[in-house]
Amino acid sequence: MDETDDTREVARSDSVEAECETGDANIDPADAFAALGNSTRVEILQAFLERYLANPEETTVQFSTLRKATGIRDSGQFRYHLEQLRGMFVEKCEDGYRLTYAGSNVINAIIAGTYTGRKRLGPVTLDSTCSRCGTGARASYRDGVLEVACENDHLLFFWTVPPNAAASGSIEELVELTTTLAFQSYELVAGGTCSACYSAVEPGIRLVETDGAERSARFSAYCDSCAASWDAPAGFVLLTHPEIESLYYRRGRPISTRYWWELEVVDRVDQVTVLEEGPLRVRLSVSIDDVRVRATIDESARVVDLDLDPDLESRSETDRSQSQT
Repeated sequence: MDETDDTREVARSDSVEAECETGDANIDPADAFAALGNSTRVEILQAFLERYLANPEETTVQFSTLRKATGIRDSGQFRYHLEQLRGMFVEKCEDGYRLTYAGSNVINAIIAGTYTGRKRLGPVTLDSTCSRCGTGARASYRDGVLEVACENDHLLFFWTVPPNAAASGSIEELVELTTTLAFQSYELVAGGTCSACYSAVEPGIRLVETDGAERSARFSAYCDSCAASWDAPAGFVLLTHPEIESLYYRRGRPISTRYWWELEVVDRVDQVTVLEEGPLRVRLSVSIDDVRVRATIDESARVVDLDLDPDLESRSETDRSQSQT
């Protein structure tokens, strides 16, 4: 069927998933981005969004509906621009057109202001302090980057988030959102998947020389596909361990309610013992209140053994009971 005037419609398919034309060949990135170098084509992608917002149950949009939304009177001219988007950003189905995964991501980037937005907030002092020097923590946001540092410029947290996230609300809310997103990213990476492009990654532990003879351990990962990288204290891998989560909860400090840099397992590991060099196997020792935690982590950043000192744990519970009587 040829798409001509805006009065012609194609019947909706009865199937849940409409039959769409898909290509098997990869598209050159330069060609893909070149297809977006025209304001009319960006308007076409935005027309999909407007249609989806107005009719959430629709999965495809008619040729005529898209042309009307963009205001292009010449059907041939509109068809030319739509064809330039097909394959990478738009696909043709039995009952119209729909955005591909890449097309949806372009729209999301436009909404989020990823490539065009500019926003600045702070610095604002948070209700938190630096564990290294005791000075107040301050948060600031500059054009996609959220940074938390203390008055002595000790960097406590750093992450990227698009400008639209900072469009409303306080910087405290932005810090909460960003630390949640970062936590989700590290969880995915720890499981072997890049949170940026979803390629396979190999998380691991590496040793870093510090001042003096001591060494610290870091969680790290690098994506060979998109060059994204992650680096955090090795104790970060303990945050999702059920026994550590339970310990913080019993101490009245649920992990979900605290800033990362306030948690001992992330910021105050006081002893790193190398148990094996190859493959690398380290033991982290840290005190959470009066409970001594010893965690063994292998080279792939997995917790293979965890010990909570039972004597300190039991004494802590006894002291707490006596203070309440």
